[in-house]
Amino acid sequence: MGTKGYHSYRGRRGARHVLGIVLLALILLAACVYLFLQRYVTFTDSGEVRLDLPFFQQEEQVPDEEPPADGDNGEMNLVIDEPEEETPKADETAVPYGEHHLVGLNALPADGAALSAELAVQGANGFVYTVKDNTGKVSYDSAVALQDAVAADGPDSEFLSAFCQEENLVSVARLNCFHDSYYAFSHMESASICQSSGYIWYDNLSYHWLDPAKEQARSYVIDLALECARLGFDELLLEDMCYPSAGKVEKIDYSGNELGKTQALVQFLTELREALAPYDIRIALLLDEETLLTQDGEALAETTGQDLSQILPLVDAVYAQVSDPTAAESAIAAAAGENPPAFVPIADQAPSEGNWYIP
Repeated sequence: MGTKGYHSYRGRRGARHVLGIVLLALILLAACVYLFLQRYVTFTDSGEVRLDLPFFQQEEQVPDEEPPADGDNGEMNLVIDEPEEETPKADETAVPYGEHHLVGLNALPADGAALSAELAVQGANGFVYTVKDNTGKVSYDSAVALQDAVAADGPDSEFLSAFCQEENLVSVARLNCFHDSYYAFSHMESASICQSSGYIWYDNLSYHWLDPAKEQARSYVIDLALECARLGFDELLLEDMCYPSAGKVEKIDYSGNELGKTQALVQFLTELREALAPYDIRIALLLDEETLLTQDGEALAETTGQDLSQILPLVDAVYAQVSDPTAAESAIAAAAGENPPAFVPIADQAPSEGNWYIP
């Protein structure tokens, strides 16, 4: 009986052993299948899993249609290199004073790069900056100007000089000579134009003037011109280089002057040229059309002192906005004789056809 009991127990243990062997074989088979299929598993752009078995894939057909044009959603873009159009060169004969196109600046930009960009927009390669206006206000922190006349918000001289030193850019300092309320009022007797009463004279705009016949007036303007030369300006453009002609000029007293009007202006230009001789800077004169094309030179010289036959030989260029540039150039040549100054026509809009521009 004991033998029977032992036989029953041994049978149950053998069945469990066989089951374990079968399970192990299935696990091994599953692992092999997984390793085999892993090389054919791919992930789509949306994150889904895809099984690409080689015996289910069909041979890809090459499409007969053309590739999508550039800008479509296809994968191929065509880039066609077309020859660049040549920029037409400006007519050099249209520019009588070098190959420069100037624009006026009311304020200086942030730096040299900003200046170049601003000029490029207007097709210019140079600028005109007013250093002293018709009130006598000086736009930068001048060391020689009357300090009350220096603009409080103007650039310092080092900043201004950096623009003048920019390569391939022409820099012009526009300097009003004798239309100056600040210095004239502060130096009434020694530098200004006065009335017979001895008090300072004022024009139709209530502005005062310096008297070119007075040495202190000439010296002040020349000191400012020298400062512009040291800053690095290429050209000095003189404005109101004359005596006043508007207002109650009959009240002016010139009886104490040792120099006549034209003599005083010639003396000023002569002294200015001598002072600027060590510097590479040109001297230009800004005139209006009436002055340049006047038929009565004697009357002009008597009123403003501007005898063109004596003044023009002392400058390098004449700027003027005129309706007939050919007539203006002929008038300059006739007045100046040999070696006349260059004529620079001023356009009333952005530079075009070789014109210079001053607002």
